Amino acid sequence: MVAVGGAIPFLIGGSSSRIASVFIPFAIAALAFAACALVHEQGRAITSTLYLLAGLAIVYGLLTMFALPLQLAVLGTCPVPPQPCPSGVQHALTLSENTGIGFAGAFGIAALFIGFFGLAVVYRRSSAAAKPSAPPVRNIPPVMPRSAKPAPVEMPGAENGAEPAETRAEMKELPEPEPELELPPHEEEDRPELPPHESSSSNT
Repeated sequence: MVAVGGAIPFLIGGSSSRIASVFIPFAIAALAFAACALVHEQGRAITSTLYLLAGLAIVYGLLTMFALPLQLAVLGTCPVPPQPCPSGVQHALTLSENTGIGFAGAFGIAALFIGFFGLAVVYRRSSAAAKPSAPPVRNIPPVMPRSAKPAPVEMPGAENGAEPAETRAEMKELPEPEPELELPPHEEEDRPELPPHESSSSNT
């Protein structure tokens, strides 16, 4: 991509184009990217160095191209013929030069970003190979199912239904429960009888 971007100004404007020299830095960047594709398995250091070289070459080519319109805007351009052109002043940009600057700039910037994504892939792959993923470890203790019941505790000497001697001795040593106290039966008290009631009419 960067090689195509550097060749477009030369193909459109020819060798007489003032931006045809951008092909040289773009060609260096293309060779650096090709080397990155061939030696990326050798390590991240070599790949990063080659990508840095390619990026510097692309940036230098872009600055060379965009410096021409800036120079013409500051110093001015030659007047329209047949007026004479003063010394040290250049002609205005032609249509082929404007087209070449646009295509070369777009291809160079796109190649720079695509190379960055490729470098990121190399770094991720290297880090993944250096640190193998460990199997997951369970931190939560296992939960027993509800249907499971704890196993009965076997006591020594309790085989064949026989109770151990120590257990029987402990049962004998336990105090017997005291008998419950009974309340005495309820007796009705004899109350004196009241005299019969005499009405006032009988007294009269």
